[in-house]
Order: sequence, then structure tokens, then C-alpha cells
Amino acid sequence: MGWYLAARGAEVLKRLGARDVVSFASGKPPTNLVAGASRFGSDPQTTVLDADCRAHDVENLYVTDGSFMPDAGNAPVTWTIYANAFQAADRIIDRLGGPRGSAG
Repeated sequence: MGWYLAARGAEVLKRLGARDVVSFASGKPPTNLVAGASRFGSDPQTTVLDADCRAHDVENLYVTDGSFMPDAGNAPVTWTIYANAFQAADRIIDRLGGPRGSAG
């Protein structure tokens, strides 16, 4: 999964005009369990993001790292972050009117 994400990220950067893009991945999940900085929920007074991890106050800002979770506890959250990022990508595609699954 890491190599796939690294390759896709590099491809996106190149399509946007970036040069000298280098991508890599590690077989190990990160050792830090960062979470909780941008909690999600329905109340803009107490949360930063809606249920789709879109910022309440910035229409085109989605947060796709671990900060949407209240706490990582003592369990690795890497796969949850990946799943959330793909879900957010689907929401962005829907909002832009594009077809899902066309990226490969």
C-alpha cells in the first residue's frame, strides 16, 4: 500500500508540473501516533471538520491525516488514515462531478 500511495502521489505531483519528483515507501507503519488536532463532528463550534473531514470554515479544505480522530490510543492508525483519505477523495470527486475509479 505504501509503495502504491507513493507512486500515485508522485504521479499527481508530476501532472501538476513538479520536476525531479522522488517517491519511496517503507514497509513499516510510522512509530508516532499523531491524532486529535482537527476533530470531526457536526457542530462547527466544537469541531473543525464535518463527517467527511471537510473543514467547516473552508469549503475546499479536506484533512486526510490522523488528526480527524480524537485519539490514537496505543494502536497503529495507519490503515484508518489510508481509508479516510480514500473516502475524502471520493467526496472530492463527487463534488467535482467526476467518475470514481478512473485513476487506476
